[in-house]
Amino acid sequence: MTLMVSYDVLMRYFLGEPQLFVDDLTSFLLVAMIFLGAGPVFCRGGHIRIDLVTSRLKPKTQRRMRVITLFMGIAFLVIVIYETMVSTLAAFQTGRVSAVMNYPLWAGMIFIPLGLILMVFFMGVQLVNEMRGKTEKGHEDISMEISH
Repeated sequence: MTLMVSYDVLMRYFLGEPQLFVDDLTSFLLVAMIFLGAGPVFCRGGHIRIDLVTSRLKPKTQRRMRVITLFMGIAFLVIVIYETMVSTLAAFQTGRVSAVMNYPLWAGMIFIPLGLILMVFFMGVQLVNEMRGKTEKGHEDISMEISH
């Protein structure tokens, strides 16, 4: 994305020829990076966690809270996945295109439900581990670093 934007800036500045495709493609790539990266970041324990209250609870209660919040998060994401799939499918069926280069919008939109499906997968793995009494590697290390 940086190379494409730099190319666009150079072409616009020196030759007076902006590269219109850059706006659409970088938007699609940004959506892909955010949504396809959320699940792996969760898996590595990289999301921000605020444990001001939960860190004072007994370990068994903490585990129960994690199970409940993971279940709620998965349920919420399933709803969001459904809605974003409906929206993506509608964009595909109606032939909606981007404003500048007329790229099909579904091509960028599909990264949202795909990334959320990946997130649900990693949350499901974490949920199963919590229910079995196994804490996911990396999560405690990060919360310990933030707490100190």
